[in-house]
Amino acid sequence: MFHPGKVIAVLSYSEKGIISSDKSVQVTMRMWDDNILTMDVAPKIAKQVREGDIVLCDYRPLRGLSVPVPRNLVIKILRSKSAERMWQEYREAYEKKKRREQHEKEPQQSYIG
Repeated sequence: MFHPGKVIAVLSYSEKGIISSDKSVQVTMRMWDDNILTMDVAPKIAKQVREGDIVLCDYRPLRGLSVPVPRNLVIKILRSKSAERMWQEYREAYEKKKRREQHEKEPQQSYIG
């Protein structure tokens, strides 16, 4: 399973003001469902990721564990028209779901005659 996110901040070992124990790169993202998450970026693409990018995150479960734990790894940077379209589709589906849930929570008027 994969989820799209929009990069809010890139946390790189080489950035001034960041003191790092290793050479890994993380990004903080707003996910399509409004969650804010920070994940590792795959080393092959770590130097190319930047704020505002739409990225694809690997949520597939790690193997060999008794409890399913997602990988939580950014594996692709999406910078095409199809990336924006995909982002919009996810967001619209999420907004539609939120509106439906909100409507279901509203108290229903009973008929009094």
